[in-house]
Amino acid sequence: MANFLNIVRVVLALLPLLIDAVKAVEAAMPQAGQGQAKLSIIRSTLEAAFNVANDVSVTFGQVWPALEKTVGAVVGAFNTTGVFKKD
Repeated sequence: MANFLNIVRVVLALLPLLIDAVKAVEAAMPQAGQGQAKLSIIRSTLEAAFNVANDVSVTFGQVWPALEKTVGAVVGAFNTTGVFKKD
């Protein structure tokens, strides 16, 4: 249960950063159909940060599945609400 709570804490702590990251990547690459490339940028950036951090309570491998789903939820919400407009 402690590991679960640590993962939840990390995801919630990173949520504002994830939202900013999604917006930044979308602004840099607004083309549709590039979802995997955009996700790869976010993953690589977060993984690099995890690799140099020494005060993280979980490994990147443990938290990435939850972060990936969170990024997907953010993108889905932005697409649904019109934040990301596709021409």
